[in-house]
Amino acid sequence: PRAPPPPALDLFDLDEQFASERVRLAKLTNKCTEEHLEFYITQSAEILGVTEKLPEGRRGAKACLEVILRELTNWKKISHDTSMGGLG
Repeated sequence: PRAPPPPALDLFDLDEQFASERVRLAKLTNKCTEEHLEFYITQSAEILGVTEKLPEGRRGAKACLEVILRELTNWKKISHDTSMGGLG
């Protein structure tokens, strides 16, 4: 039996696969306009791992923003409590 051929590497954007979150977000930001806002939000959420926290059928821009806002609020609470020595 013959071994299957290797995958066609030209189908993969290796720069995209190995780039940091910051670089990937910068590239996305540079190619999107206001007309692409929903796409920008969902793709940013994908890069940041937000969509993994949502069920398969509920990964739209609004749901992604809800998760980000909730996490930001929790982080601010924890940060404030820590800076106040647990008194806040």
